[in-house]
Amino acid sequence: MELRDKVVVVTGGASGIGMGLCRRFHEEQVRGLVIADLNGKAAGALATELNAKSVELDVCDESAIAAMVAEAEAEFGQIDLFCSNAGVLDLDGGDYWASSSVNEVWQRNWEIHVMAHIYAARACLPSMIERGVGYFLHTVSAAGLLTQSYTAAYATTKHAAIGFAESLAITHGDDGIKVSCLCPQGV
Repeated sequence: MELRDKVVVVTGGASGIGMGLCRRFHEEQVRGLVIADLNGKAAGALATELNAKSVELDVCDESAIAAMVAEAEAEFGQIDLFCSNAGVLDLDGGDYWASSSVNEVWQRNWEIHVMAHIYAARACLPSMIERGVGYFLHTVSAAGLLTQSYTAAYATTKHAAIGFAESLAITHGDDGIKVSCLCPQGV
């Protein structure tokens, strides 16, 4: 995808992989860059550096994602690339049970690693389909392709994120929607 003059949103954009994506998109001279992160202060500092827009955002809140997408489109025009990058790594409780993480950890992983991708698609797809073009980049993890000990909640939700990305691509490929998964290992 040629990025020059495109509008890009990155969740979890204030640090790690998200920060790297934002810096690269800035180098590619995107027309509009939205750096969304739960850490609004860090997102704001990076946005100032990159001449971008920052949004304090909890990706577990569907209405907040919808509002951020509407605000970004009002300011920059339709979103060309939505990077669902926010994530957390919660290790299991440390015993030998694959399900040792408490329900709150499982739910948090589900909300951030799966539902946030769904919320972004719900918010962006109508205008992307109308235009006949759009791109989703889902930062998943190598854990979505393989599993290791003590990461049941993390790995299970990352597998589900890949499943959703495949479903999105299959269902909307003929609508001009493209989907990619970024699956890094240990960063």
